[in-house]
Amino acid sequence: MVQPMRMTSLLAGLCLAGAACWGAEADAWEQSRLGRTQLGQTWMGEELTKDDLRGQVVLLEFWGYRCGPCIASIPHIARLNTRYGRHGLVVIGAHAQGDRGEAKAQAIAIARSRGANYTITGFCRVPEANFRGIPHVFVFDHTGRVVFEGHPFDKRMERAIVAALKRRPHPVLGDMKYTALRGAAAKVKSGKLGEAWKECSVKKDADGQAGKEASYLLARLDAYAKRLADKAERCRSSSPARCLELLRKVQRLYAGTPYGRKAAEKLQALSAEKAFQAELKAEREYRTIARAAGRVPPCPSNQAARATWARRYGTAVRRIKARVGRLRKQYPDSRFAARAEALLQELLGGS
Repeated sequence: MVQPMRMTSLLAGLCLAGAACWGAEADAWEQSRLGRTQLGQTWMGEELTKDDLRGQVVLLEFWGYRCGPCIASIPHIARLNTRYGRHGLVVIGAHAQGDRGEAKAQAIAIARSRGANYTITGFCRVPEANFRGIPHVFVFDHTGRVVFEGHPFDKRMERAIVAALKRRPHPVLGDMKYTALRGAAAKVKSGKLGEAWKECSVKKDADGQAGKEASYLLARLDAYAKRLADKAERCRSSSPARCLELLRKVQRLYAGTPYGRKAAEKLQALSAEKAFQAELKAEREYRTIARAAGRVPPCPSNQAARATWARRYGTAVRRIKARVGRLRKQYPDSRFAARAEALLQELLGGS
């Protein structure tokens, strides 16, 4: 539960009532089907937590690497992610086929080769799910309620996504109707969160509607900044590039505030941290390798097919091997060197 900063006794009752309301909303989301969904293990892409899904529109597709229609749907789902991701859509591909030993490597290889640009997980569970065939999609709105369930090529799915995005409240403004702080609300919409934060800090102690709106919005601005900063810290080891992206976002959005200054200080510290910079460079090289590997299908098990594969993709595979070798030599202790080696072995079919 988020509490407004420096809450005064005059507004204590009002702010506590508002916080109780937000707490009730959070509890309602936790009890929704999305709130009770078990995301499973992240196999590929950004690792997501429940907090990353809260207040978002979520497309969750169950699929399998041995399912032709599932594989055919990957480019379609990737296009939806590209089109609507910046508007609040989160896409997850939940693999649900094959045994645990082989499924992960095969699923990752297939997903990469078909252009998946979203998180792939294994062992996901949606409560009260009752379907037998795959591919099968759930679309959840910002409250965690299912607004579409069915096949990914059903035209109603995209309509449900668009409608849910339109109903989704602004992630910072929430459901408050701003009458006294229209200017601050407009600043938030235009991305000037720092200016809105400073205005709310001044007006939070005001009487009446202005104080109510300022306290409510200030708390949400605080919560959003902390959420971005916390996520940046979580990404520090798993994805240095994502960590920097999030810190720069806080610095830009909250310019002129303690949050913006703290993000700038963190960025400065990381720029001088040798271990972080080495891991960042290793990650960038790994991503280059992964893009190249995504254009090459996994080596088939059939001997004759392997020979054909080698003739067609031999040059590309040799280049990938060389890049992996350089990455291992330059950053032997990096997790991305290990991931690149694993990716190469997946590509070679374990040979």
